[in-house]
Amino acid sequence: MENIRYFVEFDIETPFTKEMAMYIPSQRKRVSSFFYEGKILSYAISAERDKLWVVFVASTEEELIRLVESLPMIIFMTYRYRELMFVQMASVIPEMSLN
Repeated sequence: MENIRYFVEFDIETPFTKEMAMYIPSQRKRVSSFFYEGKILSYAISAERDKLWVVFVASTEEELIRLVESLPMIIFMTYRYRELMFVQMASVIPEMSLN
């Protein structure tokens, strides 16, 4: 199966509420799982907490939508996506200490 990269831009409801904050732990857990599985390459939230940008990896558009719709906070967001031609990112690898 081909791994297609998608850029997904989310609009988060404002103002940010206590109810929304209750979903943060489960959102973080799901996002961490997607990073581990190689389904997310990057994840960024605006300082105003009204935008979220994610680069997903999926084999089909249907898989992408399934991944996006499985995010716990999706009930507070709308989104749009684009297939990417390529993604270039700096890789952060911790230096090993021989001490």
